Amino acid sequence: MRRKAAQKLKKSREDSMKYWDRRMAHQLRSPLNPRDLVLVYNKAIETNWGLIFKNKWNGPYRVIRQINNGPYELEELDGTELARRFAASQVKRKNIHKRRHIRRTE
Repeated sequence: MRRKAAQKLKKSREDSMKYWDRRMAHQLRSPLNPRDLVLVYNKAIETNWGLIFKNKWNGPYRVIRQINNGPYELEELDGTELARRFAASQVKRKNIHKRRHIRRTE
């Protein structure tokens, strides 16, 4: 009986670890570097049904620095520093797409 309970407990802990790893993947990623372009999650949209189809990410902003492996200090692209700091879970790296030149044939 104890052996079965111990096995269940072990499996439950393994499942919890897998769930946590998936849920917290954004914090396990490599840290953002100064000058990286990022987007910031707009949490206010979650609670306002009138804004449900609005863009959930604001930006782009530029990373100034990360404070003690915690929140990030950001600035506008023109260099204006933002008043507040942002948790790693609210910030994601902006993907920059290179434009391709397409030749038109007539």
